[in-house]
Amino acid sequence: MTWWTDLLAVKAQTDKLAGATPVVGSTTANWQSGAATSGEVGADLVTIGANDTKTKIHSAFMSIALLTNLASITVRAYTQINGTERKFYQQNFTRGIDPDGVLIITGTIGVHEAVRVEVQSDTAADNGLAISYDYFTELM
Repeated sequence: MTWWTDLLAVKAQTDKLAGATPVVGSTTANWQSGAATSGEVGADLVTIGANDTKTKIHSAFMSIALLTNLASITVRAYTQINGTERKFYQQNFTRGIDPDGVLIITGTIGVHEAVRVEVQSDTAADNGLAISYDYFTELM
């Protein structure tokens, strides 16, 4: 029955509108002395989405609340562009001056490759501390 198959296809698409289950977690790493996947100083915080999978990222936050007061924190984000991973975002925050909650993704973006977030601190005391994250996606 073609109409039934069509109806199920429409239902499968509308079911996605509720979004995926939000992801909440934390990563403990050497933020000042480590080496992130990019080769830059710092460490990987989280990877959002997957390669070759269409995803809308509605929000992505991280918390710098546990890091050292007045530490300079650099957040970088990467994704593949034509098969090569490229940095597309970099911003610095200062713990104790900027808000503890940092908005990494500032509006809904559609991606079809994984987005990897790295963090770097300029303060050795931040090595071994946890950075929490929270993100919300929707499969397309």
